[in-house]
Amino acid sequence: MTDPRKPGASVAVAICAPFGYDEQALAGLLAEWGAQARTCADGAALAAAVEDPGVWLLLLTDDALETHATPLAAALQAQPAWSDMPLIVLSAQASSSGSHLQWNFLRQFANITVLGRPGSANVLRTAFDAACRARAWQFTVREQMATLSAAATLLEQRVLERTAELVAETDSRKRVESALNEARKLEAIGRLTGGVAHDFNNLLQVIQGSTTLLPLVEPHSERWERALHAIQRAAARGAKLTHQLLAFGRRQALSGGALDIARQLDEMRDLLQQSLRERIVLQLEVAPDLWLAEADLTQLEVALLNLAVNAKDAMPDGGTVTIRARNCSLPAPELPQLGLSGDFIWLTVLDTGAGMAPDVVRQAFDPFFTTKPVGAGTGLGLSQVYGFARQSGGMAWIESSTQGTAVSILLPRSAAERVQQKEDGALAAPLEAGARVLFVEDDAEVADATLALLSNLGCEALLARDAQEALRQPLEQFDLVFSDVVMPGAMDGIGLARHIRERHPGLPVLLASGYVVAPERLRGLDVSVLAKPYTQEELRRTLARLLARGAGKGAP
Repeated sequence: MTDPRKPGASVAVAICAPFGYDEQALAGLLAEWGAQARTCADGAALAAAVEDPGVWLLLLTDDALETHATPLAAALQAQPAWSDMPLIVLSAQASSSGSHLQWNFLRQFANITVLGRPGSANVLRTAFDAACRARAWQFTVREQMATLSAAATLLEQRVLERTAELVAETDSRKRVESALNEARKLEAIGRLTGGVAHDFNNLLQVIQGSTTLLPLVEPHSERWERALHAIQRAAARGAKLTHQLLAFGRRQALSGGALDIARQLDEMRDLLQQSLRERIVLQLEVAPDLWLAEADLTQLEVALLNLAVNAKDAMPDGGTVTIRARNCSLPAPELPQLGLSGDFIWLTVLDTGAGMAPDVVRQAFDPFFTTKPVGAGTGLGLSQVYGFARQSGGMAWIESSTQGTAVSILLPRSAAERVQQKEDGALAAPLEAGARVLFVEDDAEVADATLALLSNLGCEALLARDAQEALRQPLEQFDLVFSDVVMPGAMDGIGLARHIRERHPGLPVLLASGYVVAPERLRGLDVSVLAKPYTQEELRRTLARLLARGAGKGAP
């Protein structure tokens, strides 16, 4: 068959006519029509013919169909998707009504043609040609399906290859981004160390020059007083610098507690306006039902002042600064994905300046990064804001455009229902002489200086070099324990405070902190923290407050 839609020499027909001379007669007709006859002696041969893709149709008598119906039906049902094998059945009962069950059985073979026997050769030839055309179309569908399958396989392979390329590109991009992040970190560390070295070298130069000058001039003269004040100012600047660094590194000991931000903003209004100058308008937009925040009041005030000063510098010709405070529950659609959940107070400081470039926004929280001229800023203001927010359990971020800049801070909501009132009387109480203080400090020079301060304040102080030595003392004989945080040995100052709190709950404990490795260890521990370096007056006020409170609790 040259045309696959027409019968020809390549057509193979399976014949099953087990009785009489039907098989030879049908084979002869097929040979005249250019087809090859394949005789099938049993049901297994018929099933094999159905599975043979070279067979075009089946030609059966009705007695063969009845005899081999079961294996034939199973083979027809198992045909591939493209195949619907044509069947021509020669039936002696085709002209009669036949039984209902017989015709139901025949209908299960979907592609079947029933001809009466004996019948006309021309009728059989017409059915034969129709079956061959139907089978030819099935072969065409098979070829198209094979082509489509090959195309699908090729497409799938290309998709896999492209996916692999995209994965490789993504991995490469991640490596590049990681390298860039590492480079930025190294740049930030370099800027940090350089900034610290620069500022501390200036402070040390003031101290070294002043201490060299002090022995050469008359005591309590004008020059002597100027040198002494220069040392004090340098020490204060150094203390502020280290506090800002600790805030960025989240290693400062925060004084947590319920904080009424609405009240604090109202109380700070005049101070903030003075920081902004007269040409800048300050607006406060505070939600009427603002929750209490869990945060350190001093660090919040420093953060707001830092942001106010930055806003002022961004608007040399004047403008407006708006401070907004509202409640929010995360996750929230109006906020970026911050990795936080729960209730927060959302503080935003907006200015109407020229805005920041995207690369400046990315580095704005880095320590010592600044766009201001030399001497106009340390570059630690925004890093303090970021460190304070993160250590408080919140987040800080910057949004900027040509219409202005908005710095946002999230602070966690406090579980307290009201703000605990300050012990104003204790803060202002005088320090009575004779207070017995157990002082724990491992650094000899710091110990000598602090013991002198305690003596000047009228305290009777006993020095312990570490926590173990302190615990060997009769603690019930002391009015207060004053300890450094970082000390050698198995127990540091926080561990000592926890031990004392468990065994002597009424004994006041004061910790001096220059650097706290894990500030979260202080949470839930009823102790006070005094940041190093501290002045004698700061120490006096703290001791007076703690001793007054300890007396109220019945401490020894």
